[in-house]
Amino acid sequence: MITDRQRKILNAIIKEYIDSAEPVSSHILAHKYNFGLCSATMRIEMKNLTRLGFLEKPYISSGRIPTDRAYRIFVDNLFEDLGVENEIEDLNNIFKNSATEFEIAKELTDFLANISSGYIILSFPQRNISWQAGFSDIIKEPEFSNKDFIINFLSFLDEFLKEQERLDLKFRTRVFIGDENPFEGGHDFSMICLENILKNKERFRLSLIGPKRMNYYKNIKLINSLSKIIDEKI
Repeated sequence: MITDRQRKILNAIIKEYIDSAEPVSSHILAHKYNFGLCSATMRIEMKNLTRLGFLEKPYISSGRIPTDRAYRIFVDNLFEDLGVENEIEDLNNIFKNSATEFEIAKELTDFLANISSGYIILSFPQRNISWQAGFSDIIKEPEFSNKDFIINFLSFLDEFLKEQERLDLKFRTRVFIGDENPFEGGHDFSMICLENILKNKERFRLSLIGPKRMNYYKNIKLINSLSKIIDEKI
């Protein structure tokens, strides 16, 4: 669908946008990355990626930002080379040092929210019990400076909590990006969701929710680390 060069440019744009939350210009790419392209050639490639549906312009005289389609191809490529996160030792310590499963759930939810800067929901659906954390972290993200964005997030969160059984996870990790979310108002958000069966046959679900601009690389590795510990210990 796209050339190797276009894929590298697209990855650079996504990484720049994740870091800055600002539309990415051809000038930044041409001078910051070693593509061997001048700004004019970079603009042509960015126009091609826009025509193909991987980039969009949020307003007339801006750089480009990734579309859902761009994030999807970026995330799919991440899964091909996915290890565990550096915080796996800290995750292990939570399971070692907490006395009860409720203490583990509370410590785990708080830890993941702090590390990811996302909103975390951990639940045991069969018992209709859940823990939530991360609102104070996620509202620090630039997107939440917009009042309408906050209102949309709260509405999305409310529907998610009522209807999360609609998620078709099939006991694995899935990433829902923008309009892939099965909940109304989800076009501005992404979710990384993990579902597993514990050794006591109880169903466990964890969801990490954030803006589409979230750090997918870090957060997917973080959830992957948790999944590995659950498989080994619980």
